[in-house]
Amino acid sequence: MRCASVIRLVERMVAFVPRKSESKTEVAAAQVPGQVQRLSLFGPPLLLEGEDAAAYDELLARMCAAVKPVDVIDEMLVADIVALQWEVLRWRRLKRTLMQEVALKALERFLIDRLESNYALHEEHFQSYLAEILKNNFPPEQAEMLAAECAPNTDEANDKMNDVLDDARADKAKELAQEYVRVNETP
Repeated sequence: MRCASVIRLVERMVAFVPRKSESKTEVAAAQVPGQVQRLSLFGPPLLLEGEDAAAYDELLARMCAAVKPVDVIDEMLVADIVALQWEVLRWRRLKRTLMQEVALKALERFLIDRLESNYALHEEHFQSYLAEILKNNFPPEQAEMLAAECAPNTDEANDKMNDVLDDARADKAKELAQEYVRVNETP
C-alpha cells in the first residue's frame, strides 16, 4: 500500500514540474517514471553561480527517497531541509576557501621575508622579471643587458631598483606559494 502512495506522489510531482522552456530556472519533467523532481510550487533552488544544480537535485532525490513524503506538508519540510542542508554545505565550502586563502597569504608573506633575507634565492627570477619589464621600453637585447647590470645585489643597484625588487620578491613568493598549493592539493 505504501508503494502505491509513493507512485501517486511522484505522479503529482511530475504533474507540477514545468516543461522545458527557454528559461534556465525551470526544470524539465522527468523522462523516467518515478524520478523525483522539484515542484514548481517551491520554485527553482537558490543556487549561486557556479553551484551544481545536478548535485542539488541529487540531494533532493535522496532526501525524498529516505523520507518518502506523502503529502504537501512532507514535501515542504523536505524542500526546507534540503535548502538548509545546501546552505550548510555552501558555508563549509566558503569556510574552507577562506581558510586556504588566509593560509596562502601567510605563506606568501613568509616567503617574501625569506627571499628578502637571501637574494641568491631569487636573483635569477629578478633578472628575468626585470628584463620583461624593460622589454616594454627597450629592444630585447638592450633590456636583457640592463637587467643584468641592475640585478646584482649592490647598494647602487638596489637604490635604483627597490620597488621593482619588492615586486619581484612578491611575484616569486606568489609563484612558490601557488606551486605549494598545486603539489599539496587533494584530488
